[in-house]
Amino acid sequence: MDDKKPIAIIAVALVTIVGGAIWWYSRSMAPPSNATPKVVTATEAPIDSRPADKPVDLPPRDRMDPFLRSLLRELSNRPELANWLATDDLVGQLAMAIDQASSGASPARDLKVLKPSGTFGARGSGPTRVIDPAGYKRYDALVQTITSIDASKVAKIFKTIRPRLNEAYQQHGNAGRNVDAAVVAALDILIETPDVKDPIAVTGAGTLWEFKDEDLEGLLPTQRQLLRMGPANADRLKVWLRALRDAL
Repeated sequence: MDDKKPIAIIAVALVTIVGGAIWWYSRSMAPPSNATPKVVTATEAPIDSRPADKPVDLPPRDRMDPFLRSLLRELSNRPELANWLATDDLVGQLAMAIDQASSGASPARDLKVLKPSGTFGARGSGPTRVIDPAGYKRYDALVQTITSIDASKVAKIFKTIRPRLNEAYQQHGNAGRNVDAAVVAALDILIETPDVKDPIAVTGAGTLWEFKDEDLEGLLPTQRQLLRMGPANADRLKVWLRALRDAL
């Protein structure tokens, strides 16, 4: 277990934030809510006319970066997000991360700009130690950001960015497949990560640590990364991820 970061989970967060930005943008274009409502009869009332459900015209794939940057800068000033927005082909990066996470692989190598500060730490002495719980705090802000967003709204707006995300996903060696199945697969892998409580024993030294429990070490890379965020953060994320999967 080297010191890779849970980039797959951050990729899920970015998809969430992108969707939330488009939902926010759609709401900002709606008429003021303080206008006097028109009286209508039951037969005249529309079944569903919410402005947020209107399709959003997306730019072509090669012009998505300015579109996303303009929306996301208005939505959040998180430094992690700002660093990522400074890179190119944002949709392509998301598609690649989702593709890798859908098989349980870690996209950390391709999204290094998103890694949180700090390093993995273990306490104790000798070849067998336990994960230092102080390191879990590195992920508190990220988990708070993700879980504060309504999962049902994420599911509704996912269809908005899906066309460009799907294009990028198919261009990443997935011709004839769609990103929907990949997202669900990535979610299922994370949700199926076993619940583990502290202390979590590890063996090794430096940046080459492994779970002492062979069953845990045999988990997929993204599942091992989720465990390294700490029991409390993992529990909160899994509750939110289940809600997102159900909504999808």
